[in-house]
Amino acid sequence: MTMKVMAGVIAALLLISGIGYAASPAEMFRAGNVEEAVKFYQLAIASASSAQVKAEFHKELADLFAEKEQFAKAAPEYVAALALYRGFPVEQRVQMAVRISWGDRLDDAIRELRAVLADDPTNVVARIDLARTLSWKGAQDDALREVTMALAAQPENRDALLVKANALRWKGDYAEAIAIYRQLLAGGESFDAEVGLAYALLRSGHKGEAVKIARSLKPAYPYQERDLKGLLVEIDKITTSTVDTRYSYYNDTDNNQLNRYGVSYNFHQPAWNLAAEYLHDDARDDYRHLSENSLLTGGYLKATDRISVGAGAGIHQVDEGTGTTLFSWRLNSDFEIGRGVAGVGVHKDLFNDTAELLENKIRVLAVDGYLSQRLANQLTLYGRYTYRSFSDANHANDITIGPTVSLWEKNPTIRAGYRFRYLDFDRQSGDGYFDPENFMSHQLIVSLDWTKDRFGLFLEPYGGFQSFDRYDDHTDNLFGGITGSISYRLTNRFRGEVNGEFGNYALGTATGFKYFLVGTHLAYSF
Repeated sequence: MTMKVMAGVIAALLLISGIGYAASPAEMFRAGNVEEAVKFYQLAIASASSAQVKAEFHKELADLFAEKEQFAKAAPEYVAALALYRGFPVEQRVQMAVRISWGDRLDDAIRELRAVLADDPTNVVARIDLARTLSWKGAQDDALREVTMALAAQPENRDALLVKANALRWKGDYAEAIAIYRQLLAGGESFDAEVGLAYALLRSGHKGEAVKIARSLKPAYPYQERDLKGLLVEIDKITTSTVDTRYSYYNDTDNNQLNRYGVSYNFHQPAWNLAAEYLHDDARDDYRHLSENSLLTGGYLKATDRISVGAGAGIHQVDEGTGTTLFSWRLNSDFEIGRGVAGVGVHKDLFNDTAELLENKIRVLAVDGYLSQRLANQLTLYGRYTYRSFSDANHANDITIGPTVSLWEKNPTIRAGYRFRYLDFDRQSGDGYFDPENFMSHQLIVSLDWTKDRFGLFLEPYGGFQSFDRYDDHTDNLFGGITGSISYRLTNRFRGEVNGEFGNYALGTATGFKYFLVGTHLAYSF
């Protein structure tokens, strides 16, 4: 059926409808009569005798939505058109797939672009669009494979280079991404490359240059205005100084109670930060009532693009009438390695979770190391080893290993993981902390992180099996619990949060009992 015949069909439908419109549905749509125009297209699709005609009506309606940048409405029409008819010109199929991706139908767009490439593997434009869509989906390694093939055919293709730089940035490979962004900008102006460069610089600790780029950007299109606004919000989040106030209440089945009050100040600079925190603990049980005041200070320095170092110290006064002053400290370093990060540290802390621990003045010296590596697009493996030496002549070895899989990387973000834990103490000290021998646990964890406007929600339920020996008794049991928080951003600079946690995981607290914890958190950034 030719376009003239199609136009005649639409005109007839207009007359049959009884509405005295002389304009075509497309003209009605552009004039603002969207609902009526859509009804006419639906009638035309239902009345069309061939799949090709139905597909062309779907595409025409989709094109009208796309003119208004209503891609979420255009996408299903394009998908329907391509499902009915595969004979559209290749250029149109690629354009439709791109617009489908803009409507957040990423899997449908990927499917069509792969179909185009199956027919013509040399189509560089389709391959770049496929790489871009895969990257938006979070499949950065797949995106990089596709864009590498495109660059093999056209090494100087700026669109391909931008897709590669963005994929590397989203993977966390900031140094390589920055080099490509700079290469693009050396060859000419690019708003998208400058935004990407600013994000990469910001994430790698170079605040000053990121802010300078953001201030120089001049958006020309609505999407660029949105991108710039998002960049400025991110700069505000990451680089501002913050005052925090916190309160939490802890209780367990041995009637340990702890009220903890805290206020802290964090001062951020491009490659370093300083923090100070004051804590007041009020701890009691059936036999004791003690308090503790702590002043903690510390800092962090990004020594190179891949290496960061930190240090801190604290002074703690335990009030028993006369008062006892104790000290804590830490040294640590983190560095990028492979496809992730690793770190080592040594720290000396005061056990201050219960009144009995404060009374016994239990301190612990810990040496630990960790490694986190991204094994695949959505798969990360984490491992940590810690050796602890306690002030009551006890010692412990602690090992944690576990993979985490990203199930959904949009909003909400959903992850699932397995965690194996092994902990072994030399002996049972009787000084108020959980000190098992041959402790082993197998834990399944699911986390959900969701934001909507100013609201934020985090939930992490978990459960599993644990076994251990303590005081010549062997224990095997199931455990479970949940951690969560609800936050609300009153302004861009002021945020409040309510959080909670409860469970019966033996290593959930220092004491090894069933417990619950609730708290509040207020933060102001400036």
